[in-house]
Amino acid sequence: MQKLFLTILIMLILLSCKHETPKGFEISGNIKNSNSKMVYLEETPLTTGQLIVVDSSIINDNGSYQVKAKRSEESLFQLMEKGDNYPFAIIINDASKIIVNADLNQKDNYVIEGSPASKYLKEFSIDANKKWAELFFLRGEMDSLKNAGTPDSGLVAINNRGNALWSELQNYVKTFVKNSSNPVASVWALGTYYQILTPGEYQQLLDEVVKKFPEHKGVAAIKEMNDRQMAIAKQKAQEPEAPQWVGKEAPELSLPGINGKEIKLSSMKGKYVLVDFWASWCAPCRRENPNLVQAYNKYKDKNFTVLGVSLDKEKTEWLNAIQKDELAWTHVSDLKQWNSKAVSVYNFNSIPFNVLVDPSGKIIAQGLRGEELNAKLEELIR
Repeated sequence: MQKLFLTILIMLILLSCKHETPKGFEISGNIKNSNSKMVYLEETPLTTGQLIVVDSSIINDNGSYQVKAKRSEESLFQLMEKGDNYPFAIIINDASKIIVNADLNQKDNYVIEGSPASKYLKEFSIDANKKWAELFFLRGEMDSLKNAGTPDSGLVAINNRGNALWSELQNYVKTFVKNSSNPVASVWALGTYYQILTPGEYQQLLDEVVKKFPEHKGVAAIKEMNDRQMAIAKQKAQEPEAPQWVGKEAPELSLPGINGKEIKLSSMKGKYVLVDFWASWCAPCRRENPNLVQAYNKYKDKNFTVLGVSLDKEKTEWLNAIQKDELAWTHVSDLKQWNSKAVSVYNFNSIPFNVLVDPSGKIIAQGLRGEELNAKLEELIR
C-alpha cells in the first residue's frame, strides 16, 4: 500500500512538472505628453501576428500607469496610446517587473528597465531601421537621378554604396539572430527583415533558432507554419504551368450570356478585350474584382472592354456575384464549372486567369492582376 502511494505521488509530481503555470508580469512607468490618458498593453502572438489587447491602464495626472498579464512563455508585447496607430514601446516579458518610461513627443526614445531582452531588441530595431532608412533614401536618390537622365556611369558610386549597405544590413540581421539569447527577439528580427534574406538563408536561420530554443512553443509553431508553406510552394511548383498564349491568336469562345443568348469573343474584335475566367465561389477572383472594376471604368471609353467567363454551376449565384461586385461588362457561362467549354479551349487549371486580346484578335498578355493590369493598359491605351 505504501509502495502504491509513493508511485502515485511520484506520478503526480511528474505531471505537475509538465504543467505550465502562467507567470505573471507587470509593466509600469511614466508617460509624458499623452493625448488620450489611456494606454493599452497588446500582445502579438508569434503564431498569428494578430494583435490582442490584454490589459489597459489610465495614465494618471503624474504620468504613471501600470498594466499586467500572465503568460506561460515569453511573447511579444507592445504599449499603445489610445487613438494612435503605432506602438511607442515593444516589450518581451522576460521579467516579472518591467519599467517603461516614455515621452510621446519622442517615441523612439523610450527607456526600458528590468528587461534585458526588450532593451536588446530595441537597440537592434533602432540600428536596423537606420540602415533600412538609408537604403530607402539611396533608392529614391537613384530614381531621381535616372529620371533626370543621368548616365549609368554617374550612378556607379551610389549603386556601390547601396550594395554595400544592403550587405551590411543582411550581415547585421543574420548576426543578431545567430547570437540572440532570446527566442522572441530572434524570430521578431527574422520575421521583420525576412525580405533581405534568400529563402535558403531564412530557412537556415529559422532552423538554428528552433534548435537553440526547442521548448518554446511559439517558435515551434512558426517552424511548423513555414514548413507547411514550403510544402505548398513545392507542390505548386510541381503543378503543370498555365499555357502560354502570348503571341497567339485568341481561340474562339462562344457561350451563353446572362439572357441565354450565345455571345462570341470574335464579336468584340476591334477592341482590347480582357477575357477574365472566374467564378462566384472563387475567393481570389472576388478579391481581384475591384481591380477589374477600376480598370474597366478607367478605359471602357477608350476601346477596352472585359468579357467575364464564369465557371459557376448555379445561375443565381453567378448573377448575384455580378450584381454585388458591380461587374458592368459582358458575361457568359455554360454553368458547367470545370467541365465548361472555356476550360478545354483555353486549357487553364486554376482561376483567376485571364488573357488580354488586342483589336486584331491576338493575345498580347495573360495573368494580369492588380497594378500589372493597370500598367499594361496604360502602356497600350493612350
